[in-house]
Amino acid sequence: MKKTTTSKMKKSSARRTKTTYVPVSNNVYYDGHSYRVRVSVEGATISKNFGSKRNAISFRNQLLTA
Repeated sequence: MKKTTTSKMKKSSARRTKTTYVPVSNNVYYDGHSYRVRVSVEGATISKNFGSKRNAISFRNQLLTA
């Protein structure tokens, strides 16, 4: 009879952090680094990140008026 040994596998200790978005205005959120715009247009959800609040707000306004 053959004797087998089982090696213990180490679990990865890397943690995945969950990004928290804070609402800035309607359909615009901030995560501490960038602004995200999430708008539903004709049933399709459009989501895009921006570096500045001004660009995010103007993009949102373009989507809502179209």
